[in-house]
Amino acid sequence: FGSFLAQRRRKSKRYLTCRTPPTMAKTFTREEVAKHSSPTDAWIIIDGDVYDVTGFAKLHPGGKQTLLDFAGQDCSEDFWGLHRHEVLDKYKRLVKGRLVDAPPARTTSLEEKQSISKVPYGEPAHLQGLSSPYFKESHIALRKAVRKYLADPDFIDDAMECEATGRAPSQELRKKLGDVGIVAMVQGPGEHLKLAPNGLMGGVVKPEEFDYFHELVVQEERSRFFCPGWEDGIDSANSIGVPVIIKYGSEWMKKEVLPSLIRGDTTCCLAISEAYAGSDVAALRTRGELDVKGENYIVNGTKKWITGGMYADWFVTAVRTGGKASGGLSMMLVPKCNEIQTKVIKSKYSSAAGTAFVTYEDCVVPKRNVFGQEGKGFQIIMSNFNHERWMICVVCIQRARLCTEEVFKWAMQRKVFGAKLVEQPVIREKLAQMFSGLEQLTAMGYEVTHAMNQVGPQSAEIGGRIALFKYATTRMCHLVADNAVQVLGGRGVTMTGMGRVVETFHRVYKVPSVYGGSEEIMADLAVRQAIKAFPPHARL
Repeated sequence: FGSFLAQRRRKSKRYLTCRTPPTMAKTFTREEVAKHSSPTDAWIIIDGDVYDVTGFAKLHPGGKQTLLDFAGQDCSEDFWGLHRHEVLDKYKRLVKGRLVDAPPARTTSLEEKQSISKVPYGEPAHLQGLSSPYFKESHIALRKAVRKYLADPDFIDDAMECEATGRAPSQELRKKLGDVGIVAMVQGPGEHLKLAPNGLMGGVVKPEEFDYFHELVVQEERSRFFCPGWEDGIDSANSIGVPVIIKYGSEWMKKEVLPSLIRGDTTCCLAISEAYAGSDVAALRTRGELDVKGENYIVNGTKKWITGGMYADWFVTAVRTGGKASGGLSMMLVPKCNEIQTKVIKSKYSSAAGTAFVTYEDCVVPKRNVFGQEGKGFQIIMSNFNHERWMICVVCIQRARLCTEEVFKWAMQRKVFGAKLVEQPVIREKLAQMFSGLEQLTAMGYEVTHAMNQVGPQSAEIGGRIALFKYATTRMCHLVADNAVQVLGGRGVTMTGMGRVVETFHRVYKVPSVYGGSEEIMADLAVRQAIKAFPPHARL
């Protein structure tokens, strides 16, 4: 199986890296192509390229006759109503030549994946001609470098396969992310960036100049695969567990544990939620009791919905070491051991995320593994939530943007009732709703990110705004997902082909509205923070 995948990746890389079409000596007129219109000699035209489909017709997934009906003709319009861009790269070997009056050659899907989209609203405004006070040259350079690096077919193939099968993401590819500093960069600014083996994308940005807008760029780019389970499994779990080690870990943790996490050699997950307590963190039941010598905690309990738990080498775990309520909670760094058992939880998105039910049975944890002081775990949990929630928002907005771009492309190329779909006023209204929702939340995100640069994500002043940001973001995703399916129709609920991105988004968009703090909790937190800060003498 491994050799099969390697062969498939080599073929995929060959298809994607060959420019389509290459320089060709052979050109044809439309009249010449029209002569090849029989089942034993069938040529078709797609975007100026001439394909010999005689032998391929019997293998055509849509049926032999469906393809032969177009023999000798230009089928570009019908082709783009049925197939995605990358299909032509896959079957480049069938190209016989090019029309003498052909339009300019199209880009390959690899080139498209590496480039900045020119589709309106397909990228943030600062990448499409407008200036921004938030982004410098280093942010733009970092985006281009990360986008090019992640467009490697090895990443794409692994992401697509794992998303479909639920297989664990490649450890080799996780190490590649560590090598170029991507694992380090999704933890935010800090000294840990210097642990990246080969710098940050080979020195595109220096650790000392790295800010939360740089992290925002990396978080957006690593979400472009549109394989949410794989993305979470390969490094997202790290990005919600490792910050606790960076911010609150003791020196031995930073020296002995952190470097291997940054390199991608090991992984870490955040283990807080339980079947007994989700949003009500103070009600957690997993217990840790000191042994008779007072040297180790004996931990017993369960955790549920733990992203990356199936692959984790370290569990940043919330444990009750004292009495009831929030004052009895502590945070511990627990190594994977025989006393920890994990079982995969199947949810709306791929099991590649490694979402797990975790059981601790008489798990021995040394006292030195406690973060900070015993009984201060609740404060650590709450402050760590801010970065996690911000990250969730950044990723959600990026996925909503990609989904919207797909819908816009479809509306421009799909013809119904003799006209492009976009000519229908109801479709334009849905697009307007999607565009405005995206731009509003993007602007709100930039404001929050700027504040994080000024006061840090753990600041009390910013918690309410991040909560409101998450609430508004997941509500916007609901609108985008609903509109997207309505525009794509049946394709919008089909897991492959033209509707893959839209179907994926509609299937998984509700997940972020629950994890990291549900919408209702986020809305309530934002308002309670506002009430707390309300000036006592303010009157109408």
